[in-house]
Amino acid sequence: MNCSIQGITKSYGARDLFKDFSLELVSGVRLAVVGANGAGKSTFLKVIAGVSAPDAGRITMPKGARLGYVAQEMDEDVLATPLIAWVLEVLPSWNDFWKEWEAATAVHDEKALARLATRQAELEAVYGHNPEQRAHVVLEGLGFPAARHHDPLQSFSGGWRERAKLARVLVAGADILLLDEPTNHLDLEAVEWLEQFLLAYEGVLVFVAHDRIFMDRLATHTLYFGGPKPMFRKGTFSQFLVWQDEQEEQRQRETKRLNEELERKLAFVARFKYKATKARQAGSRQKQARKLEKELEGLKPDARKKTLSFKWPEPQRGDRTPMAVVGLAAAYGSGQQLWKPIDFQIFRGQKIALAGPNGCGKSTLLKCVTGRHQPLAGRVEVSSNTKMGIFAQHQLEILDPEKTTLSEIRRLCDPRTTEEELMSVLGLFLLGQEYFDRPVSSLSGGEKSRLILATLFLSRSNFLVLDEPTNHLDLESREALIEALEDFEGTVLFVAHDRWLMQRVAEQVWELTPQGFVIHEEGFEAYERSRQANPAVVPGKGTVVVDDSKSLGDKPGESRAERQDRKRQEAERRKAMAKLLGPKKQAYADKEQELENILSRQAEVEQQLADPAVFADAAKSATLLGEYNVTQERAERCIAAMEQLETEIQALEEGC
Repeated sequence: MNCSIQGITKSYGARDLFKDFSLELVSGVRLAVVGANGAGKSTFLKVIAGVSAPDAGRITMPKGARLGYVAQEMDEDVLATPLIAWVLEVLPSWNDFWKEWEAATAVHDEKALARLATRQAELEAVYGHNPEQRAHVVLEGLGFPAARHHDPLQSFSGGWRERAKLARVLVAGADILLLDEPTNHLDLEAVEWLEQFLLAYEGVLVFVAHDRIFMDRLATHTLYFGGPKPMFRKGTFSQFLVWQDEQEEQRQRETKRLNEELERKLAFVARFKYKATKARQAGSRQKQARKLEKELEGLKPDARKKTLSFKWPEPQRGDRTPMAVVGLAAAYGSGQQLWKPIDFQIFRGQKIALAGPNGCGKSTLLKCVTGRHQPLAGRVEVSSNTKMGIFAQHQLEILDPEKTTLSEIRRLCDPRTTEEELMSVLGLFLLGQEYFDRPVSSLSGGEKSRLILATLFLSRSNFLVLDEPTNHLDLESREALIEALEDFEGTVLFVAHDRWLMQRVAEQVWELTPQGFVIHEEGFEAYERSRQANPAVVPGKGTVVVDDSKSLGDKPGESRAERQDRKRQEAERRKAMAKLLGPKKQAYADKEQELENILSRQAEVEQQLADPAVFADAAKSATLLGEYNVTQERAERCIAAMEQLETEIQALEEGC
């Protein structure tokens, strides 16, 4: 199976999203389409799907190829349909087959049954042996409990209907599968199930995603929208970024070289253009200079690429324990208690991610500790010097719809905010100059969420409570947000399904269960290992259970004495390794200091040699040149020794 994209062009107004772009996609290719919001990613998928026509060019695929694409809207007239029936409606041939089979069986029509047996083999080749079972598997994988598979679509919220639309496409099967943000509305378990499903898919997959880990696990190739033309590379998104950085370094080196050459040629022209004997050469150099200027123009960085950076306004230093919670219990919706009463403290500077499946109560817990939801029991104490900044998806009511974007952010941010800080954070959250005079009422839901997040960053809070902060952000803005949260010196408590955010920011992951918390003290990776090992949650009173991942090394069937003996041996081995590592690490530090001293002296010698008076003194300059050569040799020996020590240290650490 292949999909041929031949010279397609698509523009909006005077702006080309892509122009005369061609690409061949074959079975087994999983193409991640990446780029900033508005760069043309979703439009590219729509053009392949035939939903949007290209301005020029064409898409060709084999006759009879099945195309899978998630529709934007769900028709009102299907909302009374049971979930499983609606998902299976995409297999009309199979449904018609079973009706015919039942009719032929009822009248014992052997001729019809023989014909239908051949038809059954054909349908199974397309839809699999048991499509109804396949539908149940897909629905459960995407998080629908089996008990709700026969519920009408209208009983599900908007997010669950989006999952149903995705399930329908996956159940139908396709030779070419197009997915636009398939991880939206999915919890962590559903995202990981989808990853495994798509890794087993054998057709052509083209997908848009802002989930960095999802892209890296799936993509065999990357297509980047954001430069003068789309860039196609083999490899994951992370590999693409490495290549892009290398290209940028090369561009900067080439720009520097051409600038230096241009300066030399322009200096020659300026010096000799009025001298008759050199006029011809000067004219030639001037032509060469114009050619170089054109080359430099082509090497300019793309003006559309955002440069996002953010420096936190200095917040007030908070108390050592900004929050203490005692006996907290809560319910939501049906009134059923979500977890047993829990006690916990959060200390200044901690960065904690709350984790757990959809419906376990993560967002409810955030609402309880921020005073936006009445708990069933317990109390939350927030210290006097704690200034809390809250971001939630359903916080839009704090915005004044009549105000402009710029006036509203000025109203909500700290009065000490500078103009530079204001512009920096608006750029970070994709609310540039074109948004300043727009009334808040004209903004989309995603734009309003970004506006609230922007005001939070300028509030000088020292304790951030965030519920899904990366929703509605493109990849570049997500990365800038993550870097900003890494640099934040206050306390952070957040809920997210963005694994890249959790991996980078969370120092601890608190897994919420009906029995209380399981705390993964080594962060997201420990949480991932724990989930893969599928440990039983410790039942009890609902107090905090600490999982520092050491228990993952326990062996099945091991007695207490055997476990203690094994751990004692492991401790002795680590202690022995530490004895070997200590001297080598000290030797490395000594060499590092020695190298710093050598390079410092070398810089002093270079400075003296640059002095014209010293250079004129032959004896003195010869002495200094000799010293420079000696320091150069010493520096090289020092670097070689450090490399050797680094190799030995690494070998010992791997042996631990």
